[in-house]
Amino acid sequence: MRRIIALLIVFAILGVPMMAEGATRSNGLILSTSDKDFCKWQWRGDAKATEFRLLSRKAQANQFLRELPLLARKSIADALADVDFKNEVAVVAYLGGTSGGYDVEIGQVNINDRSLLIRVGMQSPGKDDMVTMILTHAFDIVTLPRKDMPKGDFEFIVFNQHGDTVADQWMNLRTPQKTVAKKVQWHTVRTGETLWSIAQRYGVSIKSMLTVNPKIDPDNIWIGQKLRVPGAQAPMVTPSTTKPYTVRTGDSLWRIAKEHKVTVEQLMAWNNLTGYDLWIGQELIIQS
Repeated sequence: MRRIIALLIVFAILGVPMMAEGATRSNGLILSTSDKDFCKWQWRGDAKATEFRLLSRKAQANQFLRELPLLARKSIADALADVDFKNEVAVVAYLGGTSGGYDVEIGQVNINDRSLLIRVGMQSPGKDDMVTMILTHAFDIVTLPRKDMPKGDFEFIVFNQHGDTVADQWMNLRTPQKTVAKKVQWHTVRTGETLWSIAQRYGVSIKSMLTVNPKIDPDNIWIGQKLRVPGAQAPMVTPSTTKPYTVRTGDSLWRIAKEHKVTVEQLMAWNNLTGYDLWIGQELIIQS
């Protein structure tokens, strides 16, 4: 059940299209980990008993194993035994106790600087066989190179095949024992905006926008629609100096932030802005 993600093999299989989208750290790495068609899988139950974990330390793995039912512990322990936690992290999808007859598989991984996005297929059993349900526990594990993981705070998000979020947690691999406070950024679509312009405003890719908003039509967003922005809130940095900036024709918060190598969120915080509208001649404070 444990699978190692070999980047060179994935690149060779997926070829140029994937390289164009995911070869750089700004857009992330998009890795296909399964050839199954999850669209045909039907999830007819709730997901309350499921566990989706990112394990980056041996101690974390041992703690996770201690929390499992005895019947599930050995098979998952065997799958985790060969993980080299010095150079790898493990993503675990576990459907909980009495999950026999179900199926779960990690199908795609998207790694970028601010998030780790996992797509899983989950399938309910066709028959209610209580013996099978008690004796088996559905799980899947893949390992990822530690060197390719986000370096600071990032959002660990898991979606099922229907686009429903089944896990959402902020974390940092340097302090895996602590959960980073949840940071969710939403954007309300305004007149004249497109998905491309919104992605540019927050410094994220259209691909990542579509991943965290799986039910939207990228060619048909409307005024007032709320879109989720993946990992848009970066940690604030304590400034040492300040300088004024006068808004000019054609300026936007995104352009000013990019020019001065800061984030839009920092500009808004420094200037007590509650929206994105600017006017010519407006004085802003930029800290560095």
